[in-house]
Amino acid sequence: MNAKSMVVLVWAFVLGAGFVSAQTEWVEHPDNPVIGLGETGEWDEFGRSAGSVILVGSTYHMWFTGWDGEVSGVGHATSEDGVVWTMDAANPVVTGGEPGEWDERGLWLPQVVFDGTQFHMWYGGIDGDNETYRGGYATSPDGVAWTKHPDNPVMDLGPQGSWEDKQVRPGGVVFDGETFHMWYTGWRGGNTYVQIGYATSTDGVHWTRHSEPVIAWGEISYPGAPNTSLCNPSVVSDGSHLHMFYACDGRGGGYAVSADGISWSLHRENPVLDLPDELVASVPVLFDGSTWHMWFTQRSSQGSDRISYATSDRGPIDPAMSSGKYIPAAAFAAGAEGSFYETDLDLSNASDRMVEYQLQWLPRDENNSEPTTSEIFTLGAGKSVRYSNVLGEIFDLEPDSFGALTVLSTSPDLKAMARIVNLPHDMGEGCFGQAIPALSYSEFTGFRERRRLLFGTENADSRFNVGCLNGSSIPARVYLELFRSDGTLLGSESVLLMGFDNNQLNRIFDPYHPVVGYVDYWSAAATDARIWCYGSVLDNVTSDPTTVPPQ
Repeated sequence: MNAKSMVVLVWAFVLGAGFVSAQTEWVEHPDNPVIGLGETGEWDEFGRSAGSVILVGSTYHMWFTGWDGEVSGVGHATSEDGVVWTMDAANPVVTGGEPGEWDERGLWLPQVVFDGTQFHMWYGGIDGDNETYRGGYATSPDGVAWTKHPDNPVMDLGPQGSWEDKQVRPGGVVFDGETFHMWYTGWRGGNTYVQIGYATSTDGVHWTRHSEPVIAWGEISYPGAPNTSLCNPSVVSDGSHLHMFYACDGRGGGYAVSADGISWSLHRENPVLDLPDELVASVPVLFDGSTWHMWFTQRSSQGSDRISYATSDRGPIDPAMSSGKYIPAAAFAAGAEGSFYETDLDLSNASDRMVEYQLQWLPRDENNSEPTTSEIFTLGAGKSVRYSNVLGEIFDLEPDSFGALTVLSTSPDLKAMARIVNLPHDMGEGCFGQAIPALSYSEFTGFRERRRLLFGTENADSRFNVGCLNGSSIPARVYLELFRSDGTLLGSESVLLMGFDNNQLNRIFDPYHPVVGYVDYWSAAATDARIWCYGSVLDNVTSDPTTVPPQ
């Protein structure tokens, strides 16, 4: 698939909570739900669920599932602002089949694409036992009057014993001008998991399916992950990458990004939409050129569905970079005792395909919620690249810069490590300098978690610095206690770090000179703020540093 040729509405979501990211803040509309239950006695009195929303001209068009308690159908509504919706007088615009037919119990979550001339709809048809779903197809010149395809269902169940032999429910569809690309929900039945598959078609009728789920249950590992469902994907393209937002049973919505539609990188802080008290059943999203819009279906404990609305006005840094790592220290500046530090960065692609990446500069003692971000670079499979003086080479910084870096990429298999070298005493390969490994957000210190830095030293030969990095957008105060090696408490320090901020406490043991000891640190911020501190032992003659990671 040539993702760059896709002609669709753009949606760009978060890079990852815990990383300097775009669109981490969605604002729910104060009048939610914007679409409630239908009138008593009507075809949709028991609930309405958002299927898909597209923008035609200046008008939003939504196709949704309505349910009367027995059967379901497809309704159509329009809006000029995404909030106030007008129900089509023709509703329901598509209904289920006659008794005994494959879709007699109704239709589920329609997915609509407009190719400039004709509307295309795919939907899940429900049989009489209310367990088996198959995929149907219909076309329309206006989005209201629909003609079902005579060969329905166009997406039947998978072979007996396959992961999709009980349910096949069409999901997000992207049209690239020649081919329809669909991500759909499949289920084997029983105590098995609902998963997401991928299929392509040139006519909307005959589909070629990828043999296995492209997002399988075993890939979902975040705390409180859903028990049974990974379903109802909404997928859009930005011209180079695909962005999926999907429903998670009992825990809200998850996010993933892909370059080819098959290999997906899951957001490391899923679910990005977390409504623990209600089931999020579907999450269509679109971008109108300035604002991101989300309509999410909330299912109450009584089983009734209502549609709510949220927006985000923050533009993307890069929507594709869902995998990220921190370099907690970087310098291009003069230090103490005649030293001058420079940072080199080594990147290596351990995957079997090309990756894209960006670097972000996080200057010391600043709120870095909107950091300086590099252009997008590519690195082939199995290849490495080294940046000498990365701060000067990539960011064109002046030689008075201290801070940290973030490495964002399209693959978690992009490895990274930096070194900080003291140039006046650099003896080439024989003096490597301070090794700085890249860190994932999961390695950071959690709320009130106490960790220790060893090799605390202040004497005629050595000095000891402590650097700390806030890995979240939430301000965090870091507390440090200084101990002599015999356990005697010498004193304490603290430092306030703003969003994605970093700082360094130099010669922290100097008031107690000479001393050999250790430092304990922890944070007292919101429970989802995480920090990471490291020690740096420096030779007082050469000013060459050595990294001390926390224990």
